[in-house]
Amino acid sequence: MSLQIRGSVISTERENGTSMMAEDVIIFRYPKEEVTSKSIIFVQPNETAVVVIQGQVQAVLPPGTHNVQSPQNPLSSFLSRMRYNALPFDTIVYFTSTTRHEIRVVGNSQTQDLVPLVYEVAVYYRVTDPSKLVFNVQFGGNVFKDADLARYVSPMIDQDVSQVMNFAKLSEIYSKFNDITTGVTAILKNFLTEIGVELISVRVIRLLPQDDELRRIIQLRDLGLDVEKAIRLYLAGSLTSKNDPASVNMALGIPYYPNLSTLVNLPDNLIRVNLRGNGENEKKS
Repeated sequence: MSLQIRGSVISTERENGTSMMAEDVIIFRYPKEEVTSKSIIFVQPNETAVVVIQGQVQAVLPPGTHNVQSPQNPLSSFLSRMRYNALPFDTIVYFTSTTRHEIRVVGNSQTQDLVPLVYEVAVYYRVTDPSKLVFNVQFGGNVFKDADLARYVSPMIDQDVSQVMNFAKLSEIYSKFNDITTGVTAILKNFLTEIGVELISVRVIRLLPQDDELRRIIQLRDLGLDVEKAIRLYLAGSLTSKNDPASVNMALGIPYYPNLSTLVNLPDNLIRVNLRGNGENEKKS
């Protein structure tokens, strides 16, 4: 990743006016080789800067312009206390987003009657303690994104959803939304608080059977049809898509008797029985 550095200004803003803090970026780690004692740290309104020197947080800077050499700057106090003429090489500046973020976790579970389900849970949050978050997450590149945090919390969400769904029947899954929301909220609130993140809300976006055919039958059932009629209507739709004339009979629940003369490759016994029956009918007439 190439960055355009404007003199000694440390910021998430590029030369072309765009920002390294995209909407899905939680933390941006500024390249430490660019941080010097003459730097000016510029923090955007929706950011907080965490300065780490020799493995310890030395400053948490709010939005605004911060001159490292200014007497009021915490970094200047650090230099005086340690009798350094310049910032050590291992000085790292982390920019953290303070806006509201959203992650979505998708997973699989199953009901008590062993019906596979697919679920999607949305989690809304914001960073409240940037220094705590910086020390509790790991990332190899220069950014830590929503998708990275989603990987952290997805096992906990999956466990809680399964605890609810494994004891519920298929006919009860839509009544379990509140139970899932309550459980996921409780477990995530404790975890996120420990890493400096405030949980705003949790919402179940999707909870459906994995099988598309079963999903459509349930939709028809929820319209007020009994299960047998819902299955018939689904099968009628499948037959209609294949231009099968039996689709109308399937929808009405009436047996369909095709004209045997239009069928091919019938078993010989069936043809003989049919012919015998036609002959007997002719004699009687």
